[in-house]
Amino acid sequence: MKTFPMFLKMKNRRVLIIGGGEQAAQKARLILKTEAKICILADHLNSELELLKTEGHITHFTGPLTIDLLKSSILTFSATGCSGAGAAHAALAEQANSIINVVDMPEFCEAMTPSIVDRDPFIIAIGTEGNAPILGRQMKSKIETFLEPGLGRLVSFAGAMRTDVAQYIEEKQRRPFWNWVFNGTPRQEFGKGNERRAFEIIRKQIQSNGINTYKNGHTVMIEVLDSNPDNLRLKDLKSLQEADLIHFKSGFHEDILELARRDALRQAYTHLENILNTLKEPNINEYNEGKNIVVLCSKPLGSLSKPNLKVISTA
Repeated sequence: MKTFPMFLKMKNRRVLIIGGGEQAAQKARLILKTEAKICILADHLNSELELLKTEGHITHFTGPLTIDLLKSSILTFSATGCSGAGAAHAALAEQANSIINVVDMPEFCEAMTPSIVDRDPFIIAIGTEGNAPILGRQMKSKIETFLEPGLGRLVSFAGAMRTDVAQYIEEKQRRPFWNWVFNGTPRQEFGKGNERRAFEIIRKQIQSNGINTYKNGHTVMIEVLDSNPDNLRLKDLKSLQEADLIHFKSGFHEDILELARRDALRQAYTHLENILNTLKEPNINEYNEGKNIVVLCSKPLGSLSKPNLKVISTA
């Protein structure tokens, strides 16, 4: 990656937009969705920006761009539509060690504006590092079609319940509980438009200590004979995303691990047989401890003496 994706808290942080025309208005509309303080630097404002100024949504500055003004802003947009001005603003931002986005000029951008799927507070940002913005918008459209318009309300409710979950549900059961919330009955009811029923189901399960939402751990062996992530099957990718512990061959499976759950434990092996012998041991339930375990196998599964996966599933 040449750019690093990150979500920033914007409350009471200044965002500077240089320009008073349509480009500047577009960026103002975007930043108005946040809690940032918007400052417009321009000699003249178009009618939309003038209305925002009158309503107190933006602050209007005139005069030259200064290093002090750049340093006082968490993010700057150069939105004048002029390539010469954009280059000059980028050069001054570099002197100020300030982050700037020059609209439609990725070569001058220290920050890229992604395509955004907005189900606040559930946000998906899609970026192509300025190489293919049309592709980013296409992906946005596809994602929009299968996410409920009101999904943010379920996410907000889940956030409000986190303190209760921490109080009533054991730590090892919390991740399976949340998996049930977003993949089980609550999400299904929410998708049908039964929001209150979905919320009530969640409350009742919390009060009953999450009973019937906790699933036993399991072990999955995935045959990965090359390091190309494109060759993974969808069900294997799903297993990697749900894994608590991943065994992998050092120097061979690192590219595959890029697709795995970020906070999963990773243990490298040199000899696959040693891992398989461990999985055959009679105390495997103690070893597993309810975890979802993935073994990335560097040899064909048909050539291995595999453990009985029913035996090693946690009871």
